[in-house]
Amino acid sequence: MPSLAKALAGDTPFLLKSLIFQHFSFWHSGCNPLGDGSFLPGLSEYKNNKWDKVMENSLYVGLSRQVVLRSAMDMISNNVANMSTPGYRAQNPLFKEYLSAPKDDPEKLSLVQDYGQWQTTTPGTVQFTGNTYDVALSGPGFIGINTPDGEMMYTRGGNFTTNNENQLVTSAGMVVAGNGGPITIPPDARIVKITEAGEVTADGGIVGTITMMEFENLQDLRPEGNGLYSGGDARPAIETKMKQGMLEGSNVVPVVEMTRMIEILRDYQSTMKMIQSEDERQRGGIQKLANANA
Repeated sequence: MPSLAKALAGDTPFLLKSLIFQHFSFWHSGCNPLGDGSFLPGLSEYKNNKWDKVMENSLYVGLSRQVVLRSAMDMISNNVANMSTPGYRAQNPLFKEYLSAPKDDPEKLSLVQDYGQWQTTTPGTVQFTGNTYDVALSGPGFIGINTPDGEMMYTRGGNFTTNNENQLVTSAGMVVAGNGGPITIPPDARIVKITEAGEVTADGGIVGTITMMEFENLQDLRPEGNGLYSGGDARPAIETKMKQGMLEGSNVVPVVEMTRMIEILRDYQSTMKMIQSEDERQRGGIQKLANANA
């Protein structure tokens, strides 16, 4: 640290000070909670003389790109992991340009920002299972699910079963919402049927109606895990019908997801090479300037 303090506070040339500071702060800013290098001796001169304007920004642009690529890779990996999850809909990353204007600097720095995600709304392939409590939806609707905290969520995964109380539940044990409360199947019921409107009958008697909802904008739904979604402007389903003994699969296309994964990996590697080249350039610049002023 004494040598660094001497380099920043002494008679070191203007350009060399800038290269030393940016190289050190890039790799060691994590030591300071603010990440601004304020722990460095000579920083006051750095700010007062404004030799920070020589600061190279390619490293930070590259890092912002790598951060969003990592987020995209995590999302695609999750899609691949859920290829066999009933009703699962592929999630896609959404990025945008973020313009950062350093203080007292009119020139903006263009970074990459992880803005959010959107879902592929194409329905998955429907297959016949013959199971009594399996249901698939034909149309844009979702099935209401009562979560343990009392919040209503929604799913397209209709692989239902019954719990110890004979209530209709999801594979994760969450109660399927009924228009009049939980749907309880009599333990001695021999024939259970589910109509296109979601009406559940046991031996001819109505025991409840499965809640089906539609949304103004499907992109307003937020994935919550276990095939559940929350949010959105919900309204009773009009265009959706229910099919008993069938199950909608995931809409993930394995070939597409693997192709995207390879593309992201290549982009990440090329960005890493750019960052390494920039670091080597700065190291070389510091060494040459130091030797010239030795």
